Amino acid sequence: MTKNTPIKDVVRDETMFAGIRKPIKNRQELIPRIEMLTAACKDVATGPLTHILRFDTPVDGFDSEIGYPVGNDVLTDEVKTHMLRKLHFFSLTHKGPVQYLRDTTRKLYNHLNKVGLAPELELVEIYHNYDHENEDENIIDVQVSYLAWLEIYRQQLLRVLGPEKTTEIWAGGESITPFTRVDERAAWVAATLERLKAHTNEDQQFDILSRVALVRPVEDINKYKSLYEKTGSVNAILEAQNEQLNSTPTGGFIDPPRMEGNILHLSKVAYNRAAYDAASTPESTRKAYCFCTLIREAKDPKVDPIFCYRAAGWARQFWEPILGIEFKSCRITHSILKGDKFCAWDYVLEEG
Repeated sequence: MTKNTPIKDVVRDETMFAGIRKPIKNRQELIPRIEMLTAACKDVATGPLTHILRFDTPVDGFDSEIGYPVGNDVLTDEVKTHMLRKLHFFSLTHKGPVQYLRDTTRKLYNHLNKVGLAPELELVEIYHNYDHENEDENIIDVQVSYLAWLEIYRQQLLRVLGPEKTTEIWAGGESITPFTRVDERAAWVAATLERLKAHTNEDQQFDILSRVALVRPVEDINKYKSLYEKTGSVNAILEAQNEQLNSTPTGGFIDPPRMEGNILHLSKVAYNRAAYDAASTPESTRKAYCFCTLIREAKDPKVDPIFCYRAAGWARQFWEPILGIEFKSCRITHSILKGDKFCAWDYVLEEG
C-alpha cells in the first residue's frame, strides 16, 4: 500500500485542535464521531480530519482523539478545543483500507530503529481522503512521533551553559539529521557527552540530560498522584506500579525501587522481559533491556553512562509533581553502558 513512497520528516507546530477524545476498541466507533465533528467544524477547520492515538495512558482500550485543526474554538458537549504541542514525526502515505495501516506504521517504527531515534507517545493518522464504504480510495498520512533529541539537547545546553560552551559541546551536531543512521548518531552522542563532562559537574549533567526525555502523559501521573494523596506513601506507589507492570510484556522491576531516608532509588524495567531473561551475552542483554532506541539498536555503542540521565528524566516527570519537590541531584548507580545488567539511579531528595 506504500510502495515507492518516501518516508518524510515533518514538524507539527503548536496547533489549535478541536476533537473528541474517548477510548475506542475498534475503528467503527469513530464513524459517528467523524459525522459529529464534520458538522461542528465545517466553518473553522484549517486542515484535514486527524486521528491521534496516545500511549501509556490509563484507559480501557485505545486512547483515541479524532478531530480537526481549527482557527477558532469549537465547544460542544462532545467536542473540545485545545492546543497540540510542537512535535516531530516521520510520515508515510498509506493508500487503501485501514486494515493495512498497521503495515505502514510498522515501516515507520522500523525506520526509527535504523536511525536510532526514540518514539514519542503519539501516533497520528491524517485523512486526506477517507471513505469507510469505499476504502480502496483512502489516502492517509501515517505519522509516528519521535523525540527530537538533538534539538532539545541544544536548548538545554544553552539554558544551563550559555552560547559559548554550547558551541563547543555541540560541535558536529549540525551534520546530524533525522535520517542519520544509528551508529553514526551514537558516535556523535558519545563525543558530545565527553565534551559535556569536561565542562560540567554531575548536577549540571543531570539538569541538562534529564530534560531531554520523552514527555510523560499527565494522565498517568495524575492517577498515581491521587494514590499518594490518599496514602502519603511512596511505597504504595511503587507497589502499584510494579503490579501494573507485571501485567505487561515488560514485567515488573528487575532491581526493586525503594525509598531509604532521603534517597529514592529507581530503575528501568526491561524492554522485552522474555528476551532479557533468556539473554546470555552483554549484547543480547542490552538489546532486550534498553528502551533507548539509540543504545538498543547501535552495533557497539561507546556512550558514557550519563546518557541514562535521560531515563531518569522520564521518572523525574512522574515523581516531582507527586512529591511536590524539584529533583536537583541524581547519581547513576547501574547502567547497561558500564556492563551492569540493568540501569538504576538514586535521586537525592531535598525539601522544596
